[in-house]
Amino acid sequence: MTREQWVKVEAVLQAALDRPAGERVSFLSEACGGDELLFKETNSLIEAYERASDFIEQPAITRDARVLLADDGGDKLGSRIGPYEILSRLGVGGMGEVYLAEDARLDRRVALKLLPAYFASDDARLRRFQREARAASALNHPNILTIHEVGESEGVYFIATEFIDGATIRELLRNHDLSLDEILDIAEQVASALAAAHAAGIVHRDIKPENIMRRGDGLVKILDFGIAKLMEPDQLEPSDDTQPSRATHTESGLVMGTVNYMSPEQARALPVDERTDIWSFGVVLYEMLGRRLPFKGETRMDTLVAILEREPAPLTNVANNYPQLAQIVETCLRKSAADRFASASDLLVELKQSKQQSAVLPSIAIHDKVEAQALPASRRFAWASLSVALILVLGTAAVMLYRRPARQSALDQPNAIAPVEKLYSQMDEAEQLAFIRDQEQHISSMMGDRPAKLNSEALQAIKKYVDQYASQRGVNGEETLAEVYARAPQYVPLIARSFGARRVPVIIGIYLPVIESAYRPCFENSIGAKGLFQFLPQTARRYGVSPEEMCDAEKMTPAAAHYMADHMAELGDDAESMTLVLLSYNTGATWVRTTLRELRDAGDYQRNFWTLFAHREELGSNFRQEGAAYVPNFFAAAIIGENPQNFGLPLPALSTLTDATPSPGPDQSGRRLATRQKVLFIFLNSQDDLTGDFRHDNS
Repeated sequence: MTREQWVKVEAVLQAALDRPAGERVSFLSEACGGDELLFKETNSLIEAYERASDFIEQPAITRDARVLLADDGGDKLGSRIGPYEILSRLGVGGMGEVYLAEDARLDRRVALKLLPAYFASDDARLRRFQREARAASALNHPNILTIHEVGESEGVYFIATEFIDGATIRELLRNHDLSLDEILDIAEQVASALAAAHAAGIVHRDIKPENIMRRGDGLVKILDFGIAKLMEPDQLEPSDDTQPSRATHTESGLVMGTVNYMSPEQARALPVDERTDIWSFGVVLYEMLGRRLPFKGETRMDTLVAILEREPAPLTNVANNYPQLAQIVETCLRKSAADRFASASDLLVELKQSKQQSAVLPSIAIHDKVEAQALPASRRFAWASLSVALILVLGTAAVMLYRRPARQSALDQPNAIAPVEKLYSQMDEAEQLAFIRDQEQHISSMMGDRPAKLNSEALQAIKKYVDQYASQRGVNGEETLAEVYARAPQYVPLIARSFGARRVPVIIGIYLPVIESAYRPCFENSIGAKGLFQFLPQTARRYGVSPEEMCDAEKMTPAAAHYMADHMAELGDDAESMTLVLLSYNTGATWVRTTLRELRDAGDYQRNFWTLFAHREELGSNFRQEGAAYVPNFFAAAIIGENPQNFGLPLPALSTLTDATPSPGPDQSGRRLATRQKVLFIFLNSQDDLTGDFRHDNS
């Protein structure tokens, strides 16, 4: 089919799906007007939609994992698409079939989306999709679904993504009331993901409850970044395929997307940018708070008219009790993109402040009892206008008074130190173990998906190193913990850029230097390993660093990121695999792979470091004495660095000090350090009674 024919198919398909199922065939016959090809292709897509729901509207990976594993995979069951073995079929829709598959290379399960042949037959569409998918796959954020691979095997184009076991926001809204705390937690994670994507020049274009999932552990994921672009008609392609476009231009006169969540500019088929995602986010936030849509009509056209011409009914309970949150929703849903939040980062700041405000207020019902419809902007009742205006005026005044000291403090110190309820040294053993358990899970989630739940033996191993750090006070010439961590902030922005560019979790890069060199850029150990990340000279040469450059953090940090990325390619990139990648930094990847094969038949086998740790007595003295300690030591260092206030360290969590600006020269780096960290170092150097210290093991 030609490009023009597919545009017709897409337009007729959208109109047909807006009608009840029983009316679609008759509508299709009338709309196609005797065009047999148009009828055949559109009808086949409608049948696919009715069999398993359209993939964009309801991602198949949102189903419960236990059901998925029992699903029938059809004739592809057991077959291979490239390196992926098909286990079962998850769903089928307008974008093709979706399967649960096993990645034989990394021993992990993925959601495998097979694109239909007609998408691949249009070269321009395929090029655009590949570019968008590559850009989306470069996103490295815990709240964004990871795209593992975009590839082709024997003429079949596929997308391999992480497999998520959780529920969509739609399912959560359908099955139970979300509390205000839950809503704000979801909103904050979604805004954080949007901020990261927009900073990379990627706009989602289809934010809605079906495309947001929450795992059982509370981690929220946005699905299908870059995928919605595939459903749009072709446009003139930019000459440079390496740069994602910040604005998505949709063909004039053709409206794409999910109607209830479209921005006014989408509804008019105008060019869109990241502010269209802010509008859609506002619709989702309104729906979570009010249990109803802000814009809804009996037909698709009625809904579009409401989006373009009407204002949503006020969320009275929210406006009365949480005026700052009501203002956030109102700002997101302003008709003009120029009047919304300028960026998702600005939105995220407001959400965090609203979350802090709600935490000090008593719990109040947020759902209105009566579901009001969206009202015409020009025909509201006068008393309603006056009451809402009064609420907003009083709320704004209260918010300004409440936030003024906080904003001033933020200007004085960009990375404020959070208050601490209890020092680690003041906790009893049960509290310390619970603290370590929770923080290990938090850090593991920053490393990747599917973090393992640790048993008491593993937690005790981490606690051993936390206790060692916390109990030492700089005697016998050893450095204190405060002295070591005080050196870290100047390197964190460089680490974040270098590791982020290689799609290596930044948390790894931040805390490797703690256990390797105590953040001493020219430290050399007894076997000749040198530098911030402790490379041997031959390893440094292999990654483009000469022996003379090993003290240069600007050279060593990108090399270390490259090294870790190579090991991730061999061992995997989910949270459990990352523990093996960490271990390989100490033992080498070959030893890790060989040892995993030896333990494969063990009854307690899981593909992570903790399986090796549990069998440490069988794995030789070298591993028992050094390798078995490496990963627990890393987690201990990260727990302290992410919770410095619990250890008496007057600095922010190191992961909050990342900087998205381009890598500066050495003199610029020094100037930025002086401006961003001056207060921090003055404060550190003035303290004589800081608790804790650091002992670096050179073995």
